[in-house]
Amino acid sequence: MKNINIIKTFVLLFALSLFTVSCDEGGDQDPGGTSVQAIAGDWWAVALNPDGLSSAFGGDFVQFSTYNTAANDNTFWVDDHDNWMQLKSKCTVNLSDLTFSSEPNTPELYADETVTITNGRITRGTYTTTSGTVVDQIFFDCEFSWDPGTVYKYEGHWRTGFLEDENPHWSAP
Repeated sequence: MKNINIIKTFVLLFALSLFTVSCDEGGDQDPGGTSVQAIAGDWWAVALNPDGLSSAFGGDFVQFSTYNTAANDNTFWVDDHDNWMQLKSKCTVNLSDLTFSSEPNTPELYADETVTITNGRITRGTYTTTSGTVVDQIFFDCEFSWDPGTVYKYEGHWRTGFLEDENPHWSAP
């Protein structure tokens, strides 16, 4: 019985030492951010026809994300998570004036097509959500290789995460 208690004590001490070692914080405690952290996040955006007055193909707001590329060099992804217009493409941002665009005929990864994104801009604090929260807006134009010559206009706003702001619906102005 005494040997069993000694073995249990050693096992307990060994387990505690593993937890102590695994909690060692070591390394850089402030890894910093990415080059596009000022614009990275989730958005609600709608694709509009070229007139900017009617939704493309009867669509509604879908959740988009903007996030850095692995290069961390002022390039970022515009990604609708394959929800609507199948848009996942790289853009380059000018952080001083919050404008962005892509190279002509940039690969679009969901539809295995190309897209050209132009006139991209983010405006700070220019939209008020249903909850009354003032957030940023995003605008950009897209011409897809599957519909050459048609430039769709995207507009949207920052996602707050508040329940009353989730799943907004677009209505014509």
